[in-house]
Amino acid sequence: MVTRLFVTTVVATALALAAAAEAFGALPAPGAPGAPDDPRYCGEPERDGRGRIKRSRLALREFAQQFPCPATLERTPSCPGWAIDHVIPMASGGCDRSLNMQWLPLGIKSCAGSLCKDRWERIYHGAPRAPVDLKGTP
Repeated sequence: MVTRLFVTTVVATALALAAAAEAFGALPAPGAPGAPDDPRYCGEPERDGRGRIKRSRLALREFAQQFPCPATLERTPSCPGWAIDHVIPMASGGCDRSLNMQWLPLGIKSCAGSLCKDRWERIYHGAPRAPVDLKGTP
């Protein structure tokens, strides 16, 4: 029951984000109409001069200090077989803070296995804001 409610809430949030992004061309600011009420959501990410999302190495180090590497138990962002992942992707408005990060096995994070988290998340969370052909998704 809780799982169904959670999934329904997440789907509604993703649809709201997609609608807001389509209407305004950008993600809504936190607290604005259409923005999810989630502490992991920060809105449109900051970008560099080439349009790439700016990421914080300090945030990765802070996450690793709080949550050691699952393989070695070392408190470093470098972890064999694992990668740090944003739960809500930054491209979909997720914060670049430790509360929005998790460790994922490389097979899932890098799409090397049968699961491909990043592609699925972008479809699920509504970014990129272009039409997506689900028939071609593995």
